[in-house]
Amino acid sequence: MTEGEKHENKITVQELPAALEAILFVHGDPISVDQLSEITQMPKEVLEETLDRMIKEYETDPWGGLLIRKADNSYVMCTKPSMKPVLEKLFAPRTRPPMSQATYETLAVIAYNQPVTRAQIEAVRGVSSDSIVTRLIERGLVEECGTLEAPGRPALFRTTKQFLLEFGISSVSEMPAMELMMYKTIRDLQDSLETAAGSKDDRQISIETWMEGQKGEDEL
Repeated sequence: MTEGEKHENKITVQELPAALEAILFVHGDPISVDQLSEITQMPKEVLEETLDRMIKEYETDPWGGLLIRKADNSYVMCTKPSMKPVLEKLFAPRTRPPMSQATYETLAVIAYNQPVTRAQIEAVRGVSSDSIVTRLIERGLVEECGTLEAPGRPALFRTTKQFLLEFGISSVSEMPAMELMMYKTIRDLQDSLETAAGSKDDRQISIETWMEGQKGEDEL
């Protein structure tokens, strides 16, 4: 590509919001600021400032059905929670089973202690959690993130960007800094996450909505 062509393809600051909107819409999945900077040839600071402004504009638009969410250092376009009844008519009912108490407990252990090994998860819960960890990986809420420098090099696990989106928080740092054992019930964990995320109306998918959407189906 010649210098002239590069100049012609360069996105201006005025064009940036429209360009970002198009990228997020087409990409579908969370996309990092680094990728956006490479695509738009814009500094990360400019991108983050523009995206933060767009997030507020989408949230306050009374006629729009979409939102832009931040998850760690990535951004994604998604639907507003108020669109759930309409979208339920579009998509077939969920076929996957709901998350059980034990599954929520295992997810909480990982979220509050990550990165963590299977042995460490079991040490906290007191029971084997292999099958539950596997199911959490299948749901996209947990992923492997390397191995521990110890005999046998056991795999380490952490929560995913999907976890952040499901629970309506932009970073695990927003989760309350509490010891896991203080959570005597799943409702305690849910309440703490709702507090960290802010108003339930501003969340993409609240924990309560997520659970209600899976009622009536067999537990894990």
